[in-house]
Amino acid sequence: MNFVRNFIFWGFAAFFLACPTLAQKQGQALVDSLVRLLPTIQNDTLKARTYKNIAEELSFINTDKALYYSKLGLSHVTKMPWKRGIGVFNNAIGRSYSDKGMYDSCQYYYKRALAVYQDINDKWNMASTYNNLGAAEQNIVSNYPKATQYCLEGLKIAEEIDDAYLIAIGYGNLSGIFLAQKNYPKALDYALKGLRFAQKQAAYPQNNAQREVAKALVKVAAIYIDQKNFNNAQKYLQQALPLFEKTGNLEGLANALDNFATTFGQDSDTKIAYSLKAFQTWQKVNPMHSEAITNAGNLGMAYLEKAKTKGGDKVSLYRQAEKYLQIAIARSRQKGEVGNESYWQGRLAELQAERGDYKNAYFNFRQYQAVQDSLYSQESKNKIAGMESQREIELRDKQLEINRLDLESQKKQRIYLFVGLGLMAVIGALLYWQNQTRKRTNTTLLHLNHELDEANKVKAKFFAILSHDLRSPVANLISFLNLQKEAPDLLTPDLAAAHQQRITTAAEGLLDTMESMLLWSKSQMEHFKPQVKEVPVSELFAYLNKFFAGHPSATLRFETADDLKVVTDEDYLKIIMQNLTSNALKALQNSPNGLVQWTARQQNGQVVLAITDNAGGISEQQMSALYADTAHIGTKTGLGLHLIRDLAKAISCKISVHPTPNVGTEFLLTF
Repeated sequence: MNFVRNFIFWGFAAFFLACPTLAQKQGQALVDSLVRLLPTIQNDTLKARTYKNIAEELSFINTDKALYYSKLGLSHVTKMPWKRGIGVFNNAIGRSYSDKGMYDSCQYYYKRALAVYQDINDKWNMASTYNNLGAAEQNIVSNYPKATQYCLEGLKIAEEIDDAYLIAIGYGNLSGIFLAQKNYPKALDYALKGLRFAQKQAAYPQNNAQREVAKALVKVAAIYIDQKNFNNAQKYLQQALPLFEKTGNLEGLANALDNFATTFGQDSDTKIAYSLKAFQTWQKVNPMHSEAITNAGNLGMAYLEKAKTKGGDKVSLYRQAEKYLQIAIARSRQKGEVGNESYWQGRLAELQAERGDYKNAYFNFRQYQAVQDSLYSQESKNKIAGMESQREIELRDKQLEINRLDLESQKKQRIYLFVGLGLMAVIGALLYWQNQTRKRTNTTLLHLNHELDEANKVKAKFFAILSHDLRSPVANLISFLNLQKEAPDLLTPDLAAAHQQRITTAAEGLLDTMESMLLWSKSQMEHFKPQVKEVPVSELFAYLNKFFAGHPSATLRFETADDLKVVTDEDYLKIIMQNLTSNALKALQNSPNGLVQWTARQQNGQVVLAITDNAGGISEQQMSALYADTAHIGTKTGLGLHLIRDLAKAISCKISVHPTPNVGTEFLLTF
């Protein structure tokens, strides 16, 4: 599990430049120096950063003191107030509670920190907090799916901001999850990736890089230990131990010592020596840490192994073994770690059976079986059951009767609970109905206002088109007609014919514009419904071929399967295809080898009509008319695309465009 990053690097660096003696210290020595310095600091921001650094250093030395200074820091930044500081100290408190195995408390503070970071968009600390949440889910309650979800979210953000420190943390946490599942290949892959990234950020001492490298080395070693590959495990642990000692990380040192003890296999004396060192260190740091409990249990098993294999004072060895196993059981029970408690109860049953205490061995073994998935064979179960006296059998039957009565009592309680919940649900439903009734009038008014606003937008768009695209052609027509009427002598026959052709072209363009606007206006009507039917694609292509027959600017080509059909409004689709074809032909007016090609195909169960040209690609201004209501409207700069967009929306046709600069444009119509 990682801790939050420094608030602002340069501000913190300035603090240490001002105090060169502190910059050379680590661990408890640094903590003592900073605590002495606290009362002399007047600047609120610098004081907050000092609280943060004290809490961070103590998290590796003394969990209770880390929690104490984290709460002081939170109180300080709340008074300032400083949002990022509030997030940092909530995260620090969450870490301390996580190390103490207090799941509800740590989750509460982590989620408070996450809310702050999301509010200020602090991605670094968001990723860090997601990793902390995942580690708590894994280590405290063994909720591996939820832990994986949090760790992957944190890793995603860490990779997005390309932070090696956070990426290393994410990979390390995922490695632990897969190790718990006994998926060794994936666990080792993630652990080695985490180690590589931890080594990459070694240039940043503010991230406690050496500590992170050491923790990554231990994660790799733990996988080899679980596979009984002790030689490889020792190689990594021998690198980690001096790093923990150098940085004063007692928590990491204790964990590494316990893992190192495990690698000595049958050498119980060496195993006990290292396990005792780890146990004494955990007592100083955090005896309630999950790894500290594991260390106590491992130490008990080491004494039991020595009693079995080396002889000597067996009574004393058994007593020591039971002492540490009972510590592991009691602390697991205190933390609510049912799985760990039952596991060490199983080991205690093994010890008691070895000593001949079959009654207690049976009791602990039964508790173990109630939680674990049959870790013992049927033969072992029968052996323990055969050692029990008739009295033990009677006690068991009596206990079963008590359990039956308890179950009946619990059933009654559940019935009462469901009845109470039902009444609460009825009351809640009545309150909800009353609230919805009160809101209904306001919702109706808002809906009506929205419809009026939409109607005004349509009206404004319609009059903008009338103003821009009808007035200009009509004015040109009137001008040509007045000139022909009032001064016919000024026009030569050729010039008169040219003017006549212009008048005809303008009139045809005006008619096309009016037809398009009328059709567009119809699509904006509130109760308009398209006339849907099956239309053969070949008929649509035939219509286009006839409509644009003899067009001089480009060649038209059509490709389709004979039986391909599309279900839509035929008239609207023709207008859309006609406008797209017209736009392509206009774009190719000055191209010597212009080509416009329509293709129809079936793709993923949908009919796709595609038009491509080689006109060099559509501009961003023209494309905006397809997607933006605020784009400029006009027949010269976008009415056709506005019309295409609105008609396509009316018949549920999806339009996409793929321009290729200096080559051409492809429009896709998908039904």
